[in-house]
Amino acid sequence: MGFIERPAERPSELFDREKELEDLKRSISSHAITVVLGVRRVGKTSLVKVATYNMPRVYLDIRKFETASYITYNELLEELRKSLNDFISFSKKARVYLGRIRGVKILDFGIEFSTSRQRPSFSSILEALDECAGDEGNRLVIVFDEAQELSKMRGYTILPSLAYAYDNLKNLSFVFTGSKVGLLYRFLRINDPSSPLYGRYFEKIILSPLSRDLALEFLRRGFEEHGVSVSEDFLHSAVEALDGIIGWLTFLGLRALRIGFDKSVIKEVLEEASKISINEFCNFVEVMGTKRYVEILRAIGKEGATWSQVRRYLELKLGTRIYDSELSRLLKNLLDNGFIEKKEDLYAIPDPILRYASSFIKC
Repeated sequence: MGFIERPAERPSELFDREKELEDLKRSISSHAITVVLGVRRVGKTSLVKVATYNMPRVYLDIRKFETASYITYNELLEELRKSLNDFISFSKKARVYLGRIRGVKILDFGIEFSTSRQRPSFSSILEALDECAGDEGNRLVIVFDEAQELSKMRGYTILPSLAYAYDNLKNLSFVFTGSKVGLLYRFLRINDPSSPLYGRYFEKIILSPLSRDLALEFLRRGFEEHGVSVSEDFLHSAVEALDGIIGWLTFLGLRALRIGFDKSVIKEVLEEASKISINEFCNFVEVMGTKRYVEILRAIGKEGATWSQVRRYLELKLGTRIYDSELSRLLKNLLDNGFIEKKEDLYAIPDPILRYASSFIKC
């Protein structure tokens, strides 16, 4: 296992998650659509990549569009083209089936899509992939990592194609991951009676942060595999600061291996990781167009806050009245984008790094 910089690919690289891994494998083999949910850096990408290791897979990383204000169909096609070029290097028959589609050109080095009126439809691509998988006796997995960003698509929707695939293309299995649960559901429109996907069954797998004991074990084993023995005091201090978010624990492990195991390294990791989380949050603030989100994050802070506490803080800080409808909208956007969560009446910041940075964040 050890500490690896990139998402796990092989089963030997995945820590814990045996139940979630088996659940995901079973869902892929049995269901058309699986949704994998969890906060940022909790290990969703690793889980999906390990679950589909050595399976025919088309993998699209939609995180590329996180800072975009909108996405066009041509941009999605370009990402799909890159993924299909990886796929056809393992499936010679895929070239044949994809080459039959209008708007697809087969070249020596891969495939190209027309971007004019002759561009291929999403349904035609899925049909070709389904035929190819059936001919080869396989089940092809199509992964949309951080799929909620597709809610930004303008002028085209892939939902009718997904509904068509759900009903007719039995050799395809779709996996959608999302850290912004509200946005992912908004994209899929699973609760909207007018949505093409309404009424379809989704298997849902929720990936939670590691428990305190497992987080300690992850760090302990990681250092042991690098031939290093670390004090329990250091490990407990690290988990106290970083919680059970495996991405941040890995970040700490790699940094500590390089510069040492004094507790100052935990503070250093918090400071450096804060820059990453603050940048992500400020990109969101820029897209949304109001810095009131910054003040809401400060109001919630490390301890959490109720709706009325957030409102009082904003009104005192801004010196103006905050209407119920506006505060509800602002909080919903933060919830949908995964920056806060609500437990009973209390709003909280689930990411320990963003929670740490909430008192001094500036955008």
